[in-house]
Amino acid sequence: MILSEQQIEFIEKNLILYGVESKDLREDVLDHICTYIEAKESGDFDSLYQEALQKFGGYASFQNLQRETNMQKFAREIITINKLKFSAGFIVIFLLIMSLVFQMMQWPYANIWLLGAILISILVILPIHFYSRYKKSIHKIS
Repeated sequence: MILSEQQIEFIEKNLILYGVESKDLREDVLDHICTYIEAKESGDFDSLYQEALQKFGGYASFQNLQRETNMQKFAREIITINKLKFSAGFIVIFLLIMSLVFQMMQWPYANIWLLGAILISILVILPIHFYSRYKKSIHKIS
C-alpha cells in the first residue's frame, strides 16, 4: 500500500497530539509507521494504522519514548557540564600549585597565579555548579 500525503500528515498530527514533541523522534516514528503500513499488501489505511500502533505499543509507548529521549538529552547535558567543571577544576589546581611554587621560590607574580585560581573558581566553577544543580532540580520536578 502506498500512502498519500494526507495520510502521512494525519499520522504526523496524531504523533504531535499524543506527545511526541521532538522533531527528530517524530520523524523516526513516522518513518517506522509508514514503512510498516507500506510493507503490507492488502487492507485499508485505518486498520493498518491501528495495527501499526498496536505493533509499536500504542500511543502510551510514544510518550514513554519521548520521555526517554528527554532523559538521554538531559544526561548528555549533565555529562558535558561535569566535564567542564572537571577541566576548570584542573586549571584551578594547576594555578594553585604554580602559586605555591612561586611563593616558595620567592619569585615575582606568585600572587597573580593565586588570583587567577580564585577568579576561575568564582567566575567559572561556581556558576557552572549552581547551573547544574538548577537543571537537576527542574528535571526532578517535571
